[in-house]
Amino acid sequence: MRRCNEQAGFTLMELLLAIAVLAILTTLALPAFTQFIANNRLSAKANEMVAAMQYARSEALRLGVPVQVCSSSDAETCGGNWNQGWIAFQDPDGNDQPNNANDVLRVWQTPGTEFQFTPTNGRVEFTREGFSTSVAEQPFDLLFPGCTSDNARRVLVERTGRVAAERIDCPT
Repeated sequence: MRRCNEQAGFTLMELLLAIAVLAILTTLALPAFTQFIANNRLSAKANEMVAAMQYARSEALRLGVPVQVCSSSDAETCGGNWNQGWIAFQDPDGNDQPNNANDVLRVWQTPGTEFQFTPTNGRVEFTREGFSTSVAEQPFDLLFPGCTSDNARRVLVERTGRVAAERIDCPT
């Protein structure tokens, strides 16, 4: 049986010690958590670019006309850089630009300026058979400024039309 004048709970010293331990653990965990979030954002953006290329390839096969993905600053024509967004458009006459708004199949909005793309702009074209028109593999590297270790991503478009993303070392 409990006496009436006994107190249950924490002392002030125990509470301060618990707060100090929590502060130390938070200080140690925050940089790792920040890096974890940055890596997830980078992976998501690389996967979005892969999806754009795969979408363009499937539309080229479905429509039976060449389809391109290009960097676009205005969501209507090719130009600008990847940080401003990109579009997929059908290009039946081969002039490397959409002829009208109906030629633009899909628009991807700006990923923001915190990402660095190499090359900064460009285009990928898929033939009506689904092959890439480039003579070699086309790599697109994505990273955050101040990239360390292997925290960069490469989107690779192969001549066969296969598109994949992989983790790569940061440039030195």
